[in-house]
Amino acid sequence: MALQPALFDLRIEQHRSFLDDSDMPEKRLNYVKQSKGHLGLVHTKLWESIKHHNRHTLRLDREVVDAILSKTGPHGRRDKSRGRPASGIRHLLRREIMLLFNIEYSKLCQILSQNMDYKSGKKQDITLVMPDLSIAINELKQQLISIESGLVNHLVFKRMWAPCLARLVELVWLHKTSRR
Repeated sequence: MALQPALFDLRIEQHRSFLDDSDMPEKRLNYVKQSKGHLGLVHTKLWESIKHHNRHTLRLDREVVDAILSKTGPHGRRDKSRGRPASGIRHLLRREIMLLFNIEYSKLCQILSQNMDYKSGKKQDITLVMPDLSIAINELKQQLISIESGLVNHLVFKRMWAPCLARLVELVWLHKTSRR
């Protein structure tokens, strides 16, 4: 059974103030949590669960994929679970997607407004296990349009959820690297 998390499920507590918790069911699945050292956010193993999610293919710009792979610092999980620790482009991409959903809406609107005619370069297919984010992307789109109505006709939102997610990851990554 594939789960379809809502935007609420993909955001950390500090970003959820716009919703009333009394509307939510008692049992929630946690897709994101604070790291043990409180240095940032981490995605939970639920993102990678083949039992709960299907494989999806994202087509990302090759230059962005290479840049994500060349990030410095630790690239994986260090715990005592069986098997190899999660690492590689799939793990890093799940992290970038999780961080995308936790960006302030105003900053995301600004990034999209600055790149109204964005076209990605040559693409690379990456297949990974992750949740079906169609509901979350649709809710994110509605939130962003409610803040800035000019984003209704943005090129990013013209396609289905997977291409939309890929373009958002590319834009946020390019924005991050341009600030450095």
